[in-house]
Amino acid sequence: MPHPPHSSEKTTVTRLYSGASRWVELGKLLGRGGEGAVHEISGRPGFVAKIYHQPLTSDKALKLEGMARHAHPGLLEIAAWPVDVLRASSNGPIQGFVMPRVNGYHEIHSLYGPSHRKRTFPHADWSFLVHAARNLASAFEAIHARGHAVGDVNPGNVVVSAQALVKMIDCDSFQIDTGDRIFLCDVGVPQFTAPELQDRPFHGLRRTPDHDAFGLALLCFHLLFMGRHPFAGRYRGKGDMPIERAIKEYRFAFGSRAAGRLMEPPPHTLPLDALPQSVATLFERAFTSSAPAPRRPSAREWRLALERLNRELRSCSRGTAHKYPALSADCPWCALEKASGAVFFVPPQRPATTESAVNHRDFQLDAIWKRILGVAPPIAEAMPHPTAQAPISPTPLPEIIKRTSQFNFGKTLAIGGAVLLAALARPALIWLWLLLAFAIWPFTQNSSVRRERQRRRLALLAAQREMMELQATWQERATDQPFIRELHHLHLLRDCYRNLSAELQRDLQRLDANQRQMQLQAFLENHFIDTAQIPGIRTTDRMALESYGIETAADVTAAALETVPGFGQHLGRQRVAALLAWRQTLEQRFRHDPRQRVDPAAIANLQQHYTEQRLGIEQELLAAPDKLAKIKAEILKQRAQLNIALIRQAMQEAQAQADLRLFRRTGLVVFSRWRNRV
Repeated sequence: MPHPPHSSEKTTVTRLYSGASRWVELGKLLGRGGEGAVHEISGRPGFVAKIYHQPLTSDKALKLEGMARHAHPGLLEIAAWPVDVLRASSNGPIQGFVMPRVNGYHEIHSLYGPSHRKRTFPHADWSFLVHAARNLASAFEAIHARGHAVGDVNPGNVVVSAQALVKMIDCDSFQIDTGDRIFLCDVGVPQFTAPELQDRPFHGLRRTPDHDAFGLALLCFHLLFMGRHPFAGRYRGKGDMPIERAIKEYRFAFGSRAAGRLMEPPPHTLPLDALPQSVATLFERAFTSSAPAPRRPSAREWRLALERLNRELRSCSRGTAHKYPALSADCPWCALEKASGAVFFVPPQRPATTESAVNHRDFQLDAIWKRILGVAPPIAEAMPHPTAQAPISPTPLPEIIKRTSQFNFGKTLAIGGAVLLAALARPALIWLWLLLAFAIWPFTQNSSVRRERQRRRLALLAAQREMMELQATWQERATDQPFIRELHHLHLLRDCYRNLSAELQRDLQRLDANQRQMQLQAFLENHFIDTAQIPGIRTTDRMALESYGIETAADVTAAALETVPGFGQHLGRQRVAALLAWRQTLEQRFRHDPRQRVDPAAIANLQQHYTEQRLGIEQELLAAPDKLAKIKAEILKQRAQLNIALIRQAMQEAQAQADLRLFRRTGLVVFSRWRNRV
């Protein structure tokens, strides 16, 4: 756990021996947990002492000594790593250890949950979360580089600073390799445990970096997907699908194989394809079956991929708090916030903007609109259907094909004559003679003629297919529709711009009218599910709730709970009732203050939202004439290119038709020669 601010609680100063038999004086108590207490160390402000409540086993003592001996600078930079052991006497049993002090850090769940983030990291945008995930991967990379494993990967072991720096805590539970012995990690959290380790006891279990890689990917997913658990999706089969079972059965709810495993993501969540393919593929590798797929991504792979992702982020033109991959056509956060009504990132606070300031600069809507309408649309033009410009000479048949064709025709006539003679001799068996003729005829024909005919027929079909493709391309790129669609979009933007002031006034009036509801909402938002004592709500339930955006009492409604897996059947109804009762109890404790005016911050946020929306529309309208001109130029360019392609295609089709017709004429010539001879 991160160390809380200095407690007023006093403790008796205790002297202990360090590993070098030097006195260490314990100072103020900083925090107390189930395993031990953390104290200041007199004269060493950058370090603290953890003192265990119970005597340590010999293995635990040897493990701490080994960790202190292997306290590499690279580990001390990213972890609260033991640097020395503490004893009651110079040769006495180990009672605790010294570690770097961790100040100004918060548990990682305070960052990835949107409601927690608004309180603890109010200025964090998505690039901050990506950077934190990168630093988390770097911490795992440093631990694995020294031959160790985290083992018990879970959010409680990771803390984050206001600069997105990451540190690992509770390191005495890690799996440690001292060179001559491996000290195992005997604890774990099933919801963060790799599929192959599910249902296995943690005691005596040897972990590998590949097992850690599953937990690392899960924490990265939490950071990038607003606290969603990758295996807490909607199950389309019968019964409930607990997270542990979904992990064991590789039911990654956001993956490309999710539908085949009867899973789908929760509503209003970032889709996996919103990420670059390089990052999405890492999640697929981490959460789907590792056989025959490649191994889970290593910490280094995650670090490199997340560094690249952070470099390629861009800001949304309509919401400065929105960052998203540059390859995306649109901002996914705008769409998610509009669909869900949630606010994932708090915009940076600025001074309240007056209406006169909003109408700043020289932006004149009517003048800009005249410039937009001054771009004449391309003339509507149907796709031309050119014909071959010159007479087409068919490709002559090779002489051997001609002779083979004549020979085939002669054999066909011979078979026909034989059938005719046999029919005259035995008319009752004419069916037999015809059957024999049809059976014998294919074996008498040389296949080279058939192959040549098929080749020419395929050439004609290819030319006709090209015509269909050119028609589709014309409809997509060469009609005036792209220009008309963009102009329609600009009309909507203009109407929206004209209505902004009126909408702002309506929303300000709504703030004033809904003052009681806003006070209640703020009160409920300050009560978090993960810190509340709610009967029947387990750790896995809290994870499922968080994966569906339910973090505080304000999020608890019957409609919202109905969408969460595991909250619909008998036991689920009991959990729903417990959560609703908890919210109702809080509502009864709420007291409305009629004297309290609308929060100035709420007014400032609302004004800022409209200012950003106005500025975004202005920028789009200012750029519109050039954009329309480019669309028009692209349409005309496509028409010119497609006209050339259509002429070439018409020549190819005419040539293919002439080449195929040559076969028919050749057959007629052969027949005429035979008839003349007869």
